[in-house]
Amino acid sequence: MDDFINQLQNYSDNLDSLVPSIEQKQRITQAGAKVLEKNLQEVTPVSKLNRKKDKHLKEYVMSQDTNVDGQEDGSSTVGFGKKAYIARFLNDGTVKMPATHFVDNAVNESKKEVLLANKAEYDKIMRGGK
Repeated sequence: MDDFINQLQNYSDNLDSLVPSIEQKQRITQAGAKVLEKNLQEVTPVSKLNRKKDKHLKEYVMSQDTNVDGQEDGSSTVGFGKKAYIARFLNDGTVKMPATHFVDNAVNESKKEVLLANKAEYDKIMRGGK
């Protein structure tokens, strides 16, 4: 019976070494978020109007750590900040404007690259770069 308890304890210890902490998870998800942020900035349409006081929508693309109910859970989000409503109109369209789906396409095309960035950061943190 003691052998079985020792095996369970070893198994539990091995699992703990594979699960990242909240801070480590933030670093892992932020690596993927930076990749998506870069790709989304590249495909965000730019207005043809030359307004010196307003920035273009692509300048509002940002990534940040996410807080759920005031607590950090280690996840990251990518979005347009206070100009998200404009991005939604451009992406989904309106009655008078056709949809461009630039956000949807960027997310779908970036999935593999984001996951590879997450894996690379996970390996660097949890496995010492192996």
